[in-house]
Amino acid sequence: MKKLLIVALSMFLFSCGSGDSDSGSMVDATLPGTNVPASFVGVYAGTLNLTASALGVTQSDSFPVTVTVTADAMVRFDGDSPEETFTVGIENGGAFRGNLAINEEECTGSVSVVGSVDGSTASGTVNGNGTCQLDGLEIDVTLEGDFSASR
Repeated sequence: MKKLLIVALSMFLFSCGSGDSDSGSMVDATLPGTNVPASFVGVYAGTLNLTASALGVTQSDSFPVTVTVTADAMVRFDGDSPEETFTVGIENGGAFRGNLAINEEECTGSVSVVGSVDGSTASGTVNGNGTCQLDGLEIDVTLEGDFSASR
């Protein structure tokens, strides 16, 4: 259980990126080729609240989280290794969603993220499930949580 929790959490300990927004007028400029407001671009820092459950045992914890929206209308999630990095597109209204497959030595599964940004906050939910091998036993693990971050 701890292995999958650590893998899932490391995905959400995002690296800080950089982004600027400069509308230059009273009307908010949009990112090239989209209707996504340029003001969405930037780094959002906050908290991830996550609960892991396995074998009837539940453990909750909170972790720092950074969400980066890039100038090409993408939300990038960086984990500790290349296998834990993925990028998802952001919709015109600021919504985003993505999945990360987990395939570690002892654990397999997936984690999904659904969220939105509005230029001042990024928030959403995290859900995952998988199985871990522990001393020859296969254990089902579930993850649930939410995150909220601001600029």
